Amino acid sequence: MRLSPWSFNGSRIIYYILNSILYSFILFLTSHIIEYTPIAMNSLRFNYRRRPECTCYRHQLPPLDFNLILNLTENQTFLCSDYATRRGPHQRIISISLYGPKENKRFQYNQSLFFLNELINDINIIYPDDFTLRIHHDDTITLTDVICPIECQNPNV
Repeated sequence: MRLSPWSFNGSRIIYYILNSILYSFILFLTSHIIEYTPIAMNSLRFNYRRRPECTCYRHQLPPLDFNLILNLTENQTFLCSDYATRRGPHQRIISISLYGPKENKRFQYNQSLFFLNELINDINIIYPDDFTLRIHHDDTITLTDVICPIECQNPNV
């Protein structure tokens, strides 16, 4: 019994097609892993608790699922910082703006800091269930003197 040339070539063609699909999938998967792994690894290796300008460390946050970190790093441009990213999704945010003497002629350093600390205390009383105060500030508010101590002393800022 003789096999027709088509049946031999037909099974070989199917074999080549399946191999091509498999190799394409492996190539796609490898390129996807290479593209997103460095971002995720930087997010894991980077000490998210300390700003480069600060000498203190912010409070430690619970660990995030690796898949969640991958998803968050893809959308990181919408978040304020690595620390905010590590807080995870569905954050409850209270946001304020703090302008220094350049923008606000009535700015008084000590008085503004006093009211900011009072606001933080009030938020802890009124919203004790994991609300975060996000402070947006201009460049006249120094990170080392103002922002760093507040962030390091208050886990919800």
